[in-house]
Amino acid sequence: MLKEERQKILLELLTKKKIVKVTDITEKLQVADMTVRRDFQELEDKGLIIRIHGGAKMLDKDELTSIELSHREKKNIHLTEKSEIAQTIADHILTGETVFLGPGTTIELVYDYLTVDYAKIVTNSIHVFNKFKHDTRFDLILIGGAYRSKTGAFVGTIANDFISSIHVQKSFIGVNGLSQTTIFTSNEDEGLTQKYALNIAEEKFIIADHYKLGKKDFYGFYKLSEADWLITDSGISAEKETLFSESIPLLHQ
Repeated sequence: MLKEERQKILLELLTKKKIVKVTDITEKLQVADMTVRRDFQELEDKGLIIRIHGGAKMLDKDELTSIELSHREKKNIHLTEKSEIAQTIADHILTGETVFLGPGTTIELVYDYLTVDYAKIVTNSIHVFNKFKHDTRFDLILIGGAYRSKTGAFVGTIANDFISSIHVQKSFIGVNGLSQTTIFTSNEDEGLTQKYALNIAEEKFIIADHYKLGKKDFYGFYKLSEADWLITDSGISAEKETLFSESIPLLHQ
């Protein structure tokens, strides 16, 4: 079992039980206790858990989002905020531009607000692709690869090789959480593909509703300071706006 898979299982167990013992994990996963202790150390270093004598405990739910919801589960959550953010994204896509739209139920809504005469849309999301596929205003490229049915995203070596060979004016990447320093998602393969998509863009836009600000998830895939803009919604508190604007310029309605 890969380390990333093992650590994801550890986080899922901690989410359910709040506290787990090293011996519980060694029996369940059939690994050495030193392996489990190293995993606990790495997860604590990332700020995801707290080690205790003989085991570990989960941080407060307000500080961590560790269970990845499916596309269907995410679709109807915070719709007002998602629509507002989608409008802001659409406002920053100009006629003639080539843009990358990453997976995510917020980014899928961008199509509903675009008024450009023409743009080239590159995506690794089957759900984003389906929104655009019948509109002749757009040149549309769907990147293939290993398919993640949970989010509708194509990831992995094939996707990453293609993305690394192209250039776009702007990339818009949805995330599961972000601290003042790090951008997080639930899955390491998806996070790596998102990293490639940000790296090939002239302008890098991070997409997160205000509920995700200050939250952490399993995999930190990008430094917040290396992105150009954070698009959020008007529900952001004055305190968080001040806090995050120290690291990155914010955009919202």
